[in-house]
Amino acid sequence: MRSHDETRCLVLNGATLGATSTGDLAAFRGNDCLVRIELEGLSATASLAAQCRTLFTNLDWADGPELIVAVVGPGSFTGLRATLSLANALALGYGASLRGVTTGACFRTHPDYAKAICLTKARRDRLYVEREDGQFWAGPPGDFHPLPGDVLIGGGVGMLNRVLPEGCRTIEADKPDPFHIMQAGLRARACTALEPLYIDAPEAKLPARGLRPMPQS
Repeated sequence: MRSHDETRCLVLNGATLGATSTGDLAAFRGNDCLVRIELEGLSATASLAAQCRTLFTNLDWADGPELIVAVVGPGSFTGLRATLSLANALALGYGASLRGVTTGACFRTHPDYAKAICLTKARRDRLYVEREDGQFWAGPPGDFHPLPGDVLIGGGVGMLNRVLPEGCRTIEADKPDPFHIMQAGLRARACTALEPLYIDAPEAKLPARGLRPMPQS
């Protein structure tokens, strides 16, 4: 891959993509954001591949991206599956370098938040807690106990409705900026395939009566 200043980079964030929240698709040349598309609603996952095709055509990226950075979680089951499957396919097809990053790692690229604890909203009014050392915790907001001086950032910050320890700072942010996602990707290791990071097991279940029979010819 060339020097970063000229690298064609595609950024994908489906971790925050849900019925009432948005994700991101962005294209960079070095540190310059050329295009940013906000993905709205779970139905946006159906058009991701088509949007990338249009994006590459408009940018004259006939050879596709050279680097693909995608948020691996924690977050939306459907959003992560769709964006990571697309990232894996594009990396394989174009021979691009592939990097996966967590939401917390993206926020922590900001120098003021280098030690921040990332809080993400989870199902059933629960909280995902991601620490700088890679440790995760999931549970009711009332069971999370920050320490004095902690910096808390993320969309789950608003779930903390009690008095916090002295010196504890909070930054409510629904999602990291695509630029910070890309910066986190530059710090991450290249990999051959991305897997979603799930704190809880997915709730999807097989049909109660098994799979449907094959259609008759």
